[in-house]
Amino acid sequence: MQIGCCWFDIKRTTLSNQQNETSWKMPLVEFVVLEHLVRFREQVLSKEQLLQLLPEEHRTPAKLQEAIDRLRFFLGKQSAQLLETIDDQGFILHTRMKPATNHTLSGPLAGMTKQKYGLLIAQILLLIIFIHSIFEPAESIKPLNKREIFTSSGIVSYYPVSNEGEPLADMEDLSSFFIQQLERCDTVLWDDVFVSFNHNLRVTSIVLKRESAEGIEVKNVKGISTAASKDYIDQAWLKRTGICG
Repeated sequence: MQIGCCWFDIKRTTLSNQQNETSWKMPLVEFVVLEHLVRFREQVLSKEQLLQLLPEEHRTPAKLQEAIDRLRFFLGKQSAQLLETIDDQGFILHTRMKPATNHTLSGPLAGMTKQKYGLLIAQILLLIIFIHSIFEPAESIKPLNKREIFTSSGIVSYYPVSNEGEPLADMEDLSSFFIQQLERCDTVLWDDVFVSFNHNLRVTSIVLKRESAEGIEVKNVKGISTAASKDYIDQAWLKRTGICG
């Protein structure tokens, strides 16, 4: 069964990417989800329907979303568009790519072109910077070297950000600890991770970014330690905040 640039072999439970010549022996959850999406292609399958098909020990919304994310990752950026999320209803696997349009949004902003949408975002960012300069003390933020973290789900770009006045050695120690925790994750659900430690190393500010079939998704996470300790950043916390699967 052809799915974009991939070939889905139901008998062998494999998904082969013909562009990069890789083959994936699919775990049970991912296989069950894809098999039923293929069987009911061009039909919306609700989350409840898909959850009922999973083994009881994996029958959670988080496991289902993790399976969808892993399928999209293996399909590749272009073919992943075939696996679409339908609001809060469920998922649909298309036979063909949707034709490209100049519109980026639905609802009241559906008529806005990509250029106008980009201009709107730029204006909002400038407004945020202006407001921040009025109500917050000026702070020099310097990005450190980008790191590429190799995980079982792919390569994650990690960007530590230093704030002026924070001890650099302490920040590098916390940053290394954070990377070690990410490397231990079974699945990192984001493409880019920006991390800033500030306020005497008691606050961890994280910005997460990824590309999906719906476009670019951004999420903010903040962790607070009353004792300037890094111990709360563990596998359980990373999964609870939706950073890792």
